[in-house]
Amino acid sequence: IREHAQLLNSHIGKVVRLTADGAPAPGNPFAGRAGADPAIWSLGHRNIQGLAYDPIRQTVWATEHGSLGGDEINRIQAAENFGWPVASRTRDYVTGEPVSPTQSRPDMVDPVLLWETAVAPSGLIVYDGAAFPEWRGDLFSGSLRSLDVRRIQLDAAGKIIGETGLRIGQRVRDVRQGPDGFLYVLTDEKAGRLIRFSPSATPTTAPPGR
Repeated sequence: IREHAQLLNSHIGKVVRLTADGAPAPGNPFAGRAGADPAIWSLGHRNIQGLAYDPIRQTVWATEHGSLGGDEINRIQAAENFGWPVASRTRDYVTGEPVSPTQSRPDMVDPVLLWETAVAPSGLIVYDGAAFPEWRGDLFSGSLRSLDVRRIQLDAAGKIIGETGLRIGQRVRDVRQGPDGFLYVLTDEKAGRLIRFSPSATPTTAPPGR
């Protein structure tokens, strides 16, 4: 089924761009091409977990699972091919062998950030609040495997200049910015937690199971 990520008549492995009523958005890059679905915006994705609009740089970011290693952050652009499974840095779950002998191709987009060891990224935001001015413009990605929130520091042009882990200790399913500018983290556990990061020194935590 993975080969469908390269087919323009399938939604598998794609980002689609729609109007509010669910129709293909005007200006989509493959509209009018014979055999192509007009809703497709980009292709070659394996498993997007987080998708966030960047109001500062006016672009879209995505976190994506590899299989065994090779998790990614990508900057989504119209008509671009992000490689899966033709060009990939991940390994097959069953055999442990590389999915593809090719890791990169000039006609496909390399990830902006690659985690060789899986972190299992989840929800994603671009922080643009006032509560943490030093975080403004940075990406925050949850992690299901490394049990933290990854702060991905970006410069004004969107180049990665640093990465920091905010330790949570549970599988992080989602990260959101509240209207108060605080950071909210939801864990994915039987006794999960909702954690609020505020400008105080210690994050506040809702009781388990709430």
